[in-house]
Amino acid sequence: MSDIPENQIGEWLKKLERESWQLELLVSAFTIFLLIMGDQAYEDFLRDLQYQYNLSDGVLLFGFIFLGLLKVSLEALTYCLVTHLMLRGFWIGAIGLRSVQSSIDFNVLKYNEFFTEKLKRRVISLDQLVFKLDEICSVIFAFAFLVISMLISFGLYFLTFGAVAIFISSLGDVTPDSFDNVIGFGAALIFLTLLLTGIIYMIDYFTLGFFKKIKWIRKFYYPFYRFYSFITLAVLSRSIYYYLISKFTKKRIRILYAFAGGLFVLNILFEFDQHQYFPEDDNDFLMSSNFYDDQRQPKDYVEIASIESQYIGQPHFQLFIRYDPADNPVVLSHCPDFEPLKDDGLNWRLTMKAEGGDFTITGKRYSEEDYDQAIECLASIYEISVNDSVYQNLNYYFYRHPSKDQRGLLTNISTDDFQDGENVLRLRKITMFQEGDSTGYQKLARIPFWYKK
Repeated sequence: MSDIPENQIGEWLKKLERESWQLELLVSAFTIFLLIMGDQAYEDFLRDLQYQYNLSDGVLLFGFIFLGLLKVSLEALTYCLVTHLMLRGFWIGAIGLRSVQSSIDFNVLKYNEFFTEKLKRRVISLDQLVFKLDEICSVIFAFAFLVISMLISFGLYFLTFGAVAIFISSLGDVTPDSFDNVIGFGAALIFLTLLLTGIIYMIDYFTLGFFKKIKWIRKFYYPFYRFYSFITLAVLSRSIYYYLISKFTKKRIRILYAFAGGLFVLNILFEFDQHQYFPEDDNDFLMSSNFYDDQRQPKDYVEIASIESQYIGQPHFQLFIRYDPADNPVVLSHCPDFEPLKDDGLNWRLTMKAEGGDFTITGKRYSEEDYDQAIECLASIYEISVNDSVYQNLNYYFYRHPSKDQRGLLTNISTDDFQDGENVLRLRKITMFQEGDSTGYQKLARIPFWYKK
């Protein structure tokens, strides 16, 4: 690139500027299509994260904050690109009109002198309109990617908080108890520093460089500026940011920031809903299609439990209970003498044995007694009742449900004692144990169904 004359580079860049609208239209349309089509994939990923992996509440909190900001940034990008596409269409229409009629002949309109003079002063020419629209479209196109970079930067900042918290928590688990006070003091100092410097960096960003103008603070602020520029990937959008704030007045940019921030806050705090008498939280009067195999969508997970249908007319019906890995500690406390079939997390796929001078590598093998004990331990934390009858001696089986191949327990319940008409199946989970006796329960599901004798 250094061997090319500067005048040739300048001509090439001017040519790109003149023809950039074509690329803008192509990229906008294609990106909008991908964003709309990818929205479902994004929702599927969130469901997979929630149901497929047993993550701690802290990891899920920071993870969902990041993913939530990522979703908001994608929505903001979609709105910006749709606006850009519409204005570009308006711009093309103005160019087409200019080729037919380049000026306004007010004499043909035959308005009175008052309106004629007003319109001559207020109606801009097509040339000016085309120029302004072209400038606005180019700025919106660049601003769209600046918005997404800002929101992702916020998400990465919260991920940094979460990573530090996980590291400090892990450090506390492996160090002696005598270091707890030191670790606690260090953690408080680190979090306070991250919080204060993060606020300073954010203020500097949205005030368009307030702290960069103060001389005495530069030596203190610059290391944190470099640090946050690195963890938030601000280097990717820095050029767009500084070019925009140097082109437009700071007043206009601050108004734009305030408008976008206001929309963001209003979207979080408020929602439009006219269903005044319909509750949004779970309750005993709410029926969910997720409880019934014939009503649940194939792409949806079984949230807690599921039966075949809302209407039963057979001597037995099946109940599937999803296996939630978060219940592992409860199962272990109820069956302390049974070693689980697998470790929680990474497991070796193969088993190596050396007997009598022979070395063999095989897959893991278990006995029927292991399977029987495992299913007994897993089923022991659940209490199943229909109406007022609690079932104690049900036979359970390991089962992979057709919905997302979820793992869980399957049992068959006799309908002999069911009443004709509405029945209610209740599922509870034992959460605490004391000397072998259950002392705490958590209500998992209430599933109404109708039986015809």
